Amino acid sequence: MTTEFKHPERIRLGVIGCGPITLNAHADAIAKTENILLHAIADRDETLLADMSRRLRPARTYRDGEELLNDPRVDLVLIAVHDRFHVPLARKALAAGKHVLVEKPLGVTVEECEQLRDALPGNRVLAVGCNRRFLPGVRATKKFLAEEGGHVISYTSHYYDSTFRHAVTQPNMFPPAVQPGGNVLKPRGPDWKANDRRAYNWLTHAPHLLDLARHLVGPISAVRATHQEVALGSSGRASAGGHAWRLDLRFANAAFGQSLLLLPRPGEFEEGFQLHCAGGHVRCTFPYVWFQREDTLIYSANRKMFWSPDAQDCHTFRLQLEALARSILTGVPQGNANLEDGIAGIKALVAGSYSALKDGTWVDIETVCGDVASPRLRLRALGAVAS
Repeated sequence: MTTEFKHPERIRLGVIGCGPITLNAHADAIAKTENILLHAIADRDETLLADMSRRLRPARTYRDGEELLNDPRVDLVLIAVHDRFHVPLARKALAAGKHVLVEKPLGVTVEECEQLRDALPGNRVLAVGCNRRFLPGVRATKKFLAEEGGHVISYTSHYYDSTFRHAVTQPNMFPPAVQPGGNVLKPRGPDWKANDRRAYNWLTHAPHLLDLARHLVGPISAVRATHQEVALGSSGRASAGGHAWRLDLRFANAAFGQSLLLLPRPGEFEEGFQLHCAGGHVRCTFPYVWFQREDTLIYSANRKMFWSPDAQDCHTFRLQLEALARSILTGVPQGNANLEDGIAGIKALVAGSYSALKDGTWVDIETVCGDVASPRLRLRALGAVAS
């Protein structure tokens, strides 16, 4: 493991939520990030809290996230709970003077995410957990575009979930899972995971595609999407069916892009993108981020050569924590997705959902409101909302 950043101080971290994403992703990252000191964890469920406390050995444990927010020794709060709690907890954390890292997506509705602008003080950092930004190939592509690649001509990306992903990762990679004790706090509102897989899958997986497109190419101005449920045959998770999303992207800089989301596909997990620009092109695939490996090939027209970045360090959950610590400790611009990135992400998600429900019409992302299950258009000049 290599670390690019050294600093004598450490950020004292508090984690709200001891569920699977904390267990499988953040716990290892926290233990390996030099400038992060885990101070406290919180969860309503005593079984999950006790298990995570044994694993991470924090100085303090809390049964309530708001108690953790009142701890003056916590500098940074990681919010890793149900999506509907993201914005309310982020708002309370900022009011308590904390920096915030919130798991993607930033929130559930366009309105609640936009309202966070008024809650973010100038001296606090809010980051959204879009960890794909920290893959070596993504970082190399960003640098290549800035230094010699120039403007983007076309961009395509894909996200293929796997019929056997969990069967591979749970026994071979992740720590043994602990079943909650029955005291998990459930938010108010429809349970999309149980009752609307279209909305749930889109909100859960598409943020990676959309943030990566915005990060590499620029702000997304409009989207056009189609969605269909698909049959998968007799393998893997086929009993639950699958979903296929096709997404066209129009960027503010006049570039165009396309993305494909399959949930799942028979076979292996894979994400990636292809990018053509004035100064060359890039192909990058990351078979599964949990495996800590990727494959990137960059062509420079100026140098008339292909090259690949060193991909020995793909621990993106650790790298995003290190980048956030650097921003907090030194004041350098953050490399993480920020509040505006998070707002743009939820707008694109809602716009894509609206487009899919309207047979693939183009939607300006600045005209949408609501959530992915009930997206609406707003007429900004009149202040009215259209169904």
